[in-house]
Amino acid sequence: MFRRTSKEDGFTLVEVLVSTLVLTIGAATTFGLLSTATKNSQRAEATQVALNRAQQEIETLRSLPNKQLAMTATPEPSTDPLSPNYRVSGGTFALIRQPRSSPATMVANGTPLYGGGFVSGGVVNPGPTPFTSGDISGSTYRYVVWRDDTQCGTGCPGTQDFKQIIVAVKLNTPGNQSGERGYVEVQSDFVDPKDGPEADPLPAGDGKVVTAQQFFLSDTPCSDSGTTTRETITGDHLIHDTRGTCANGLQNSSPGAPDALLRSGPPDPAPEDPNNPAFYDYSKDSYLEPELNPDKDLGLQLRPDDTEGCHWEPVGTTTPQSQVHRWITDPMPGPFTLTGNVTLEIYAKSINEAQHKGTLCAYLFKRHESTPLTATDSILLSRTTNNPYFTYIPTGNANWPTTSWGTFRLTMDFISPPYTLPAGDRLGVAISLERKNTPVPAVQLMYDHPQYPARLEVDTNSPIEEG
Repeated sequence: MFRRTSKEDGFTLVEVLVSTLVLTIGAATTFGLLSTATKNSQRAEATQVALNRAQQEIETLRSLPNKQLAMTATPEPSTDPLSPNYRVSGGTFALIRQPRSSPATMVANGTPLYGGGFVSGGVVNPGPTPFTSGDISGSTYRYVVWRDDTQCGTGCPGTQDFKQIIVAVKLNTPGNQSGERGYVEVQSDFVDPKDGPEADPLPAGDGKVVTAQQFFLSDTPCSDSGTTTRETITGDHLIHDTRGTCANGLQNSSPGAPDALLRSGPPDPAPEDPNNPAFYDYSKDSYLEPELNPDKDLGLQLRPDDTEGCHWEPVGTTTPQSQVHRWITDPMPGPFTLTGNVTLEIYAKSINEAQHKGTLCAYLFKRHESTPLTATDSILLSRTTNNPYFTYIPTGNANWPTTSWGTFRLTMDFISPPYTLPAGDRLGVAISLERKNTPVPAVQLMYDHPQYPARLEVDTNSPIEEG
């Protein structure tokens, strides 16, 4: 009779199969991680190629004489949201990508000129023009549009004051990746349309190339999860206290989540109906009690601080949440570089049609969150004044608009660009009112409405790719 010993050499068949399975799973995981890393590297390289090509195209188009800076024909519209031509409609190009809005009339041969005649002599091929760079391929789209300078007065030719160039580059999807790629987009500064060397450059332009990265001011508190979804505004509500972190959540009378800066603009459910969506009061609080105009107070009613000067943290202790309002982006998916100016476009008017002056203070900052409830803000200094804020006063210290929303653009030219936000950090903007030059209880600000898409426009060489 044979007995099984306790020290048999070798492995059983089951042990061999289990070991093989473990090795196979480990190898598959390792190869999967390597594949993902390779795809991410390829995607980053392809995005940089697209950006370089778009910037080269911009420089080429800017070198054209004004007469030639027009499209040979208007491009055909597309039904594909991931195509740049999705923004083409009826001879216009939507300057805001998502949702399509701010249509600008395209400059193309055969289109009417202000004062009579038609555009001719244009040499810009709208595309799409295919290209290949090594193993990266895609198509280039080119657009030239008219822009109106509302500050120009009677000396400018109607709504055809300046030309603007937009170049979009859409990459083809490599065979080892799935899903259709989005596109990157670069815009030029305004181009003076006057012929000849006597043409004056636009003061704010200076020939710099800028991307079309935009962040829209929303009425939705930022999400701590890293991805904020815009909430539909359904009625008047108390003011959001935006002095805390995203992890604080929505608060109305203690530091809470800032409102979000979103990469898509406010949706328009009925473009043909100017009353849909409705306008709401974002600060229906008692701090203006009795309300100055309870039937017409709309948007955010921002109060001047208790003492003179621009203050990042309100000096007042009574409803300080009404004296500074902050917005921040979701964490950056990768390094995001500010290469030049950041422009804040805001819509404002007086309450109850009061006649008064006013000074707006704006703060541009980077936020790093070491823990969900601990944030460190780095405020960018003004290149002109070395102050940690930028100010806007209507031209000539004129009164603020009374009967309609005025559009104001504040260029924040900060010290020593480029400035890079690491992946995971957030970009923020805050607004307050300076007391000395704002002798009223509050000023109204409107945002997060398709007719008034208040936003930040950022000069960057690392736009966040859509799609």
